[in-house]
Amino acid sequence: MPAVLAEPVQVARIPHLSWSKIQLYLTCPRQFAYSYLEQAPQERVSASLVFGGAIHRAVETVHEARLAGLPLPTVEQLLAAYSAAWKLETRPDVGIEYARGEDAATLRGLAGRALEAYLEWLKVEGLRGKVIAIEHEENFELLPEAPPVKARLDLLELVGDELHVIDLKTSRCSWSEQKIKDAAPQLVIYSYAVTRSGLVRDLGVRRVVPSFVVVTKGARPKVQAIRPSLGQTDADRLKTQVAEVSQAIRTGVYVRREGWQCRGCPFRERCNREATCQQP
Repeated sequence: MPAVLAEPVQVARIPHLSWSKIQLYLTCPRQFAYSYLEQAPQERVSASLVFGGAIHRAVETVHEARLAGLPLPTVEQLLAAYSAAWKLETRPDVGIEYARGEDAATLRGLAGRALEAYLEWLKVEGLRGKVIAIEHEENFELLPEAPPVKARLDLLELVGDELHVIDLKTSRCSWSEQKIKDAAPQLVIYSYAVTRSGLVRDLGVRRVVPSFVVVTKGARPKVQAIRPSLGQTDADRLKTQVAEVSQAIRTGVYVRREGWQCRGCPFRERCNREATCQQP
């Protein structure tokens, strides 16, 4: 029988849902509870998460310069922003779990190549609009019986009468069609966020264009711009996920789900101990 947390937790304790929370609950409800209900201290942090966060911060500086009307940063300036973010996102009391053959130095070298690839791509493909906002947050109600949904939008650009809503990702390789399909509900959230906030009306936007920009982490990093065609099926799938996750949280049952995700879980030792203690 799956182990559960001892005390049920009411949905009122979850002030909002987000795509990351929905994803984590679907991946492993127990890890969700440790992260968002207990806010338990992490045993470790994945180097790939720290890397992605640091790349994200470095890319932000590019669009901050655009917003201020300044020249684009150099690769060296972006790498300095990456290094500063890496330092901020690591703590001496939480170990960093690296993949085989990785360490801080090799990842910094990879970051330099990835940021150079992004800057080159941007100069050719990505400077077509006006930056409206960076790291813009919106809350909205998707379903009356569920907590509000929070969306944190990496970049909003106005291109003619289109509002481009862009989310940056880092990935070991280019995204497959299945990966794009799995991630599509996140873009549905972003579309809802801007249309329900009044931004579309205020900016005179006729069309919202949500997209992912994926920076790969291979030996030769490249940039993949993904603008999937979203429809009612994607919206219905998101609403189903939100309804199911909200209902599951309301029950207060957070099962331990074993699988590939256990390898990088920041609560792995604790979860294994608790599972062992609850064996008959």
